[in-house]
Amino acid sequence: MKLRRDSTLIAYALRFLVAVAVLAGTALGRDAAFRTIYKFRGSPDGWDAVGVPAVAKNGDLYGVTFNGGNSDEGTVFQLTAPQTRGGVWKEAVLYDFPGNGQQSPSLVILGPDGNLYGVNSTLTIFELKAPALPGGAWKYVSLHTLNGNSDGSAIQNLVFGADGNIYGATELGGNSCGCGTVFELKRPAQNGRKWPFRVLYSFTGKPDGNEPFAGVTFDQLGNLFGTTFRGGTNDWGAVFRLKPPTKRGGAWTETVLYSFDPNNNDIISPEGPVTFDSSGNLYGTTPTGGDLNCAGGFGCGVVYELSPPTEKGKDWTFTSLYAFQDGNDGAVPGGYMVFDSRRNLYGATQQTGRGNGYSGAAFRLSPPAGETSVWTETTLHKFIAPDDAGCTGGLTWGRWGHLYGVTQLGGTGCQGLGCGTAFELRP
Repeated sequence: MKLRRDSTLIAYALRFLVAVAVLAGTALGRDAAFRTIYKFRGSPDGWDAVGVPAVAKNGDLYGVTFNGGNSDEGTVFQLTAPQTRGGVWKEAVLYDFPGNGQQSPSLVILGPDGNLYGVNSTLTIFELKAPALPGGAWKYVSLHTLNGNSDGSAIQNLVFGADGNIYGATELGGNSCGCGTVFELKRPAQNGRKWPFRVLYSFTGKPDGNEPFAGVTFDQLGNLFGTTFRGGTNDWGAVFRLKPPTKRGGAWTETVLYSFDPNNNDIISPEGPVTFDSSGNLYGTTPTGGDLNCAGGFGCGVVYELSPPTEKGKDWTFTSLYAFQDGNDGAVPGGYMVFDSRRNLYGATQQTGRGNGYSGAAFRLSPPAGETSVWTETTLHKFIAPDDAGCTGGLTWGRWGHLYGVTQLGGTGCQGLGCGTAFELRP
């Protein structure tokens, strides 16, 4: 049950689900803690918002639409935060992709220099340089275009390292098996110079992993962690770590921390990125597994934890924290998850399969209290057509301690199915 982040295919699938829900006259209740802060219109601001928004220090949000805009090649947008809680957010299109090699952005992140960095469908990593004066035009600069072979192809996320360099993973490409890569794009010593590109690791499929679908995440020690959709010992995916070299210019070292096993309650093929708590435990999701009575025997997905060994040379410990039931809690968890100061974990599911008329849910997992070892799930919001549908990128913290995200559909326009929304959620 692989949900590729091919935005066009996902959008068409979601549009079908939304249409069914609209025809069924779905009327589930809204959540008081949830607020739609912007509804996209298709043109000129775009439709099919994807990824997770980048959050500036002042609380402004930056993101992309995969489609729409004046050329229907997508946009980069800014949502300016109101001065008071509950106020009106103001939207502005920072860049409208014109086509001709500048097409369909899939993500942006905010750099330490205040510029935006992203990826578009032509395998180009780009920079949007902020204007020198307020109200000026943002400048598009191509930093590197992957060759689709040894460089890799299909970038799913970007992250900045403490060194100011950009790191990421490609789902495909690399060595002869095309199993994906992890790469570095090094910031030049002088502005305006070329960003050198380097492949840090090329996956071989088995046993080290195949298709690092969800990108990479840094830990506090500067190691890169991620998941592969396939590969590993059992060819059902793995969690990996890449350690930086001890000497400049040396090779990064890859270690498989856990190989997913279909015999372990069918928990297989992770798709979401990983995150860490303050103790160094790693958390992630799988789209299947858990309760095998769910989703026609495949399971509706789980949230899992990997705990580092207490003794050197020992294995990491895998624990399934919660299995989705597909009733009111949703199915197919994915996207970014975040912690609060009380170690509650927040995320979103991408689907539901019981015809409840909604497309996923935002959830909170609370850690065990007292002597119990059970994590408690709370559904915070159900994404219901035609109001909103398809939160595939996950959640992020923003202003006032609220959670923010985008949906691909819902809102207004776009043949009555909605062009997508941006939302705010008080946990």
